[in-house]
This record gives sequence, structure tokens and C-alpha cells, in this order.
Amino acid sequence: MAKKNRRYLGHLLISNPNNPKDELERSVIMIVTHTDSVGIGLQINNPNFDLPLGKVCHNMGIDYNGLEPIWYGGNMMQNKIHVIHSMDWRGLSTVALNKDIGITNDISILAAISRGEGPEYFKACTGYWLWEDSRLDIQLDPRNRLETEPHKWELIPASIENTFEVDYEDCWQNAIEEVARLKVSEWI
Repeated sequence: MAKKNRRYLGHLLISNPNNPKDELERSVIMIVTHTDSVGIGLQINNPNFDLPLGKVCHNMGIDYNGLEPIWYGGNMMQNKIHVIHSMDWRGLSTVALNKDIGITNDISILAAISRGEGPEYFKACTGYWLWEDSRLDIQLDPRNRLETEPHKWELIPASIENTFEVDYEDCWQNAIEEVARLKVSEWI
């Protein structure tokens, strides 16, 4: 059985500028699960404006006319909605990712949002990114990196500001700048 490792839970995974030009280029991903063998993350900077949350709610029988986009969370299981949100709202299935941000994977959060009783900040995502066989840890640790591994990542703690308040077009650039500030502060 894999030992739990939660050190990166609630962190943002930022695509390194030197990564290949692929679907993960310039991505910012909230880590929602991290064990010794598995990592799961939701991309937070890729909106689908053609699919508003109100339409998804309507299809689920929830009366909500919100125009917020559904966010492309990743390439796995895109038929499921995961909502990352501020912790001013909690449901029975809510899992705290850090002190400010949680994730809820059931319909209760959409019902609360439709009634105006939901969290102040939220992003509803479809799909997720999955790293199996310790692949995320390998990509994060330069000592373990394989020469064939194409992706490098940077990490910063997630906050309300860098998760919800930055415009999606500026999200990656702001995150990279935050990484640089954190690295410089470690040198001083």
C-alpha cells in the first residue's frame, strides 16, 4: 500500500518555460491528490467559454444562469465536474487542499452556487491530469529526472489570489514570476 505524501497538496504546478510545445505548455495546475505513487491535478488557466456553468447546471436539473466558464481540468474523465473553491463553503464531500482552498466533487456545491449560498470563489473543472507510478515526483525532483522525461515543473503554494483573482490569460506568467520571487528569497 502506498504511503500518503501530502506535501504538494494545494500547491500550483506551473509548466516550466523550457517544456515542449504541447497541451501542457503554459499550464497552471492545482494539485488535488498526491501520494507516493499517484498525482492528480486540475488545470486552472484553460477556460471553455463555449460551455458556461449555467448550461451544465441546467443539464443537471439545476436552475442557474451563470456565465462562468467550465475549465478544462485535464485529459482524463472529462465527463465529471470537480469544483475547486474557497473554504468559506463546505459540503459533505469537501476536501481541504490547504487552509484557504478546497475541492468538492458532488452536486451539492452546484446547488449551493445556484441558490447564491456557495463559496465566494470557485472554478468548475471537467477532467483532470493524472501522473501514475511516481511520475509527478520524478518530474519534480531533478535528482530523479529521466533524460527521456519531457516535462519540468515549478511549484508555489496556492492562494485565493493566484488561483482565483488572476485573469486566466495572465495566470501562467504571474505564477512563473511568483516562482522566481520565491527562489530569489531562498537565496537571500
